[in-house]
Amino acid sequence: MPTPADILHGLQQKEERLVCGLMSGTSVDAVDAALVRIRGKAHETSIEVVCWTELPFSDEVRNVILGNTDVSTSNVSDICMLQVILGHLYADAVEACCEEAGIDPATVDLIGMHGQTLYHLPNPVAIAEREVAGTFQAGSAPVLAYRTGTPVVSDFRSADIAAGGQGAPLLPYVDYLLFGSDSEHRVLLNIGGIANITWLPPDAAEDQIVAFDSGPGNMVVNALMERLYERSYDLNGEVACKGRLNQDLFSWMIGHEYFRRALPKSTGREVFGGSFIDELLEIARELDVTSPEDIISTASQLTVKSIAIAIEQVTQTAPSFRVYAAGGGARNKFFMDGLHHALGPGKVQNFDALGISPDAREAISFAVLANEWLHGIKANLPAVTGASKKVLLGSVTMP
Repeated sequence: MPTPADILHGLQQKEERLVCGLMSGTSVDAVDAALVRIRGKAHETSIEVVCWTELPFSDEVRNVILGNTDVSTSNVSDICMLQVILGHLYADAVEACCEEAGIDPATVDLIGMHGQTLYHLPNPVAIAEREVAGTFQAGSAPVLAYRTGTPVVSDFRSADIAAGGQGAPLLPYVDYLLFGSDSEHRVLLNIGGIANITWLPPDAAEDQIVAFDSGPGNMVVNALMERLYERSYDLNGEVACKGRLNQDLFSWMIGHEYFRRALPKSTGREVFGGSFIDELLEIARELDVTSPEDIISTASQLTVKSIAIAIEQVTQTAPSFRVYAAGGGARNKFFMDGLHHALGPGKVQNFDALGISPDAREAISFAVLANEWLHGIKANLPAVTGASKKVLLGSVTMP
């Protein structure tokens, strides 16, 4: 009977591997699954996307996740059970993607599972006589491995944090492998719950890449839509387009200390989640901002402005550049019109101009990161995360 080492060595030796990448982001709307045929490793990596699919969270699951991203409402019993529930949902997503592609799930060689971030504390805090940083992505790798019969690489962020890094962002390494150019200065923008950018100068070396979370993407607007309209998001930015910017409220938002932090930096719901929304609405009341449309429009402008500032920061010495936008926020007309206006005509394109669906980018990236783990490639970028050294990202769970 082959040992786990035998199985993994056999996968290494294959000319081509079928890898499923799984991602559920800070928007907490769905599991994204991408089936990817991968050849090679590191700079020799080439990919073919076989299928991408999305498995939406039910309202009940979404509410449990959101309730456990806030220290005032989280519950250790819920978190314990959520770990298992998400493992099953990720397995469902693998099966759904295989069914859509007409592929036998037994032929999947490897799974890269990001998990669902519940809390991200990349900067050390004092607890139990130590100062430590940490991050927690829920989702049971043993459940997923058992259900699928496939090795699972997961917990991608913890090793970078152990090495003193932020544990984020991780996608810039994959951006570097797959989407660099020998002639074009590129900004790869992802507008999920949190927005983040990767700056890729032509023929960039690893230490020339700049990447960080610019601030809220959809997160603040979505939370306000739920509070003010009982809707989960602002479809196409329609509500924001009807409202007006309130300068005083905007000044309070853009004055948040996160936007003044030095790099490296990353963020999430622990900064821009429920407590931030409570404070924002209280400030709006104090300023007599009563129009829900104006609040949504002003919060949407926060996303646009913080992204634009971040892009201007990294491109100031570039003679020209192009932005490729991905994530759910790339479908928000208010966001995209605002970025076109802030950055100039023709500067912003959809990510599919690079040959990849903008919705599939993150799931594809975790398939690639799983493949790098398999080959022992250390895939963090210390210049981006602040880690003390290159480390192997992820841990494996065998079926």
